[in-house]
Amino acid sequence: MRATTVRFSDDLWALLEAEASNQGISAAQFVRDATIMRLGMLSAHRGDEHASLTLESLASGALAGRAPTTATLDAERLAELQRTGLLDTPPDATYDRIAGLAARLASAPVALISLVDADRQFFKSCVGLGEPWSTTRETPLSHSFCQHALDSDTPIVIEDARVHPLVRDNLAIRDLDVVAYLGIPLITAAGHTLGTLCVIDHKSRTWTPEQIDGLQVLTTSVVAEIQHTLGTGQ
Repeated sequence: MRATTVRFSDDLWALLEAEASNQGISAAQFVRDATIMRLGMLSAHRGDEHASLTLESLASGALAGRAPTTATLDAERLAELQRTGLLDTPPDATYDRIAGLAARLASAPVALISLVDADRQFFKSCVGLGEPWSTTRETPLSHSFCQHALDSDTPIVIEDARVHPLVRDNLAIRDLDVVAYLGIPLITAAGHTLGTLCVIDHKSRTWTPEQIDGLQVLTTSVVAEIQHTLGTGQ
């Protein structure tokens, strides 16, 4: 992969950033998508079928990486998430205690218990999160790393999000200063992943096996609380 530097006037860059924000993507992704579209038009005009097919594939991949995943929109998963009754509820001392332990165990400035809805993630607990996010306690999926855990039953381990192909265009890097991320899926007895227990750092770092194992142990406590809520209907 090649990196390049392109200079924009301040006015043009402001317009570009505003439109990218409206689309829920980063300015870099907006520029990349616009480049793909322009090259596609030129190759089609020249009748270059090979180039057109390559660009069509690139465009499809860019859009696919932006859209909610199949797991995110799974009806049974979303139904169980709703049955927990945890969305949009006030902070809870039990969940906050677990998140605090996670932050200390991983020596991380931020820890979250994130529940991933169809179009947002809600933080049942957030330790060390900056404003306005610690007040709103949610972000759109354009700012969610946790959504990627829905497709996996193993930890999501990211040492530097800025260069990681899964999340390098995610707006959480810019807006929440998420650089390193470790997320453990919250998998219910029914087999649905509702979100993650995760820790975040504002600089690149290596997560140790002990930290990963420790977070997995804490995750069992989060899931036990969720299962209790499901069992009592509260």
